[in-house]
Amino acid sequence: MKDFNQDAFIKIADGIENPYIGEWKKAGKKVIGYYCTYIPEELLHAAELLPFRIRSTGNEDTDLGDVYMVRFTCSFVRMTLDLAFKGGFDFLDGLVMSNCCDHARRMFELFDLKIFTRKEFPSKPPSFYVPIPHVITDVGFEYYKNQIIRLKQKIEEKFSLSPISEETLATSIQIYNKNRELLRKIYTLRGLDRPKLSGSLALKIAMANTSIPKDQANIELERIINQLNDFEGISSKKKRIMLIGSVIDNTGFIDILENSGGIVVSDFLCFGTRNFLEDVKLRSKNDPLAEITERVYYRTSCPRMMDDHLRRFEFIKEEIQKSKIEGVIIQRINNCDLHGCENMILEHKLKELNIPVFNIDRENFQKDYSRIQTRIEAFLEMI
Repeated sequence: MKDFNQDAFIKIADGIENPYIGEWKKAGKKVIGYYCTYIPEELLHAAELLPFRIRSTGNEDTDLGDVYMVRFTCSFVRMTLDLAFKGGFDFLDGLVMSNCCDHARRMFELFDLKIFTRKEFPSKPPSFYVPIPHVITDVGFEYYKNQIIRLKQKIEEKFSLSPISEETLATSIQIYNKNRELLRKIYTLRGLDRPKLSGSLALKIAMANTSIPKDQANIELERIINQLNDFEGISSKKKRIMLIGSVIDNTGFIDILENSGGIVVSDFLCFGTRNFLEDVKLRSKNDPLAEITERVYYRTSCPRMMDDHLRRFEFIKEEIQKSKIEGVIIQRINNCDLHGCENMILEHKLKELNIPVFNIDRENFQKDYSRIQTRIEAFLEMI
């Protein structure tokens, strides 16, 4: 797998900008940033915008972000703001934000007032806000669908586009459905008795996938699947771990885990399974925008959906059985309120099922991993 990690597509995950973005911009097309999996990428794709999932990969500081965000804000969000002030996202032509969590939601104003008004942006890019309900109901779906309709109209207006047709939306849906299917195939290969790839490599594939046009990503993912199918698999006595919790946008934490005697064969993370877990059984017919909204809204959720804990827990139990999980590591970025509550409940429930659990708080970028490594090693030895 050593050569695999040097793959040009995989290396996209090591930083922010990449050659695909450069080619996209040279063609006169626009890139739009977003933070959360609840943003309907298919709509952006249909508008010929390149959706770029914002992350802080490669950045180690929060100093510039700390000027505008208190230390009680999660370090992932502060690191992305710090990187934005350093010019890390100067290639963006716009931003789409939601109330995914209170910390990330604040980035809507900060990008609009502080980042997009810098001299590096001669013409201020537009910012779009999409409110999302915190519970899953039919009424909530109708509300969210109307917000997506409004987003479509605003995008057409701000970027001077002709109305996005249903045919164009349907084409984008097909491309994205294929993309999620390919990612699910790759992630399934982790759960084999001899895993075809490590958790670190799986995360890099997922992050690279959020950084380039999906039609090109699909070509890369199919190539990776063919290579993985020819790989005999990882033969080791490493403990099979499921990783749950806050967003992870660098491999540092997983590398420590996998270098300490574990291997991540399943996850429930924002850059992982939450992004492509399933395509829900659609109720809408001949209405592409409603289909997009249904898939995003009704899929297995993250803790921001306050009434969906039982469904999340059922997924975790199924993964534990299917992937032969020997232990669960639950992690939370300090001050992440949503995962703070969810992780505590999950820890108690998993312990009741006699499943080994390790619950830990961390920073998004950990400058000193030695203490975490010691605790992880001790947990793995107990399994």
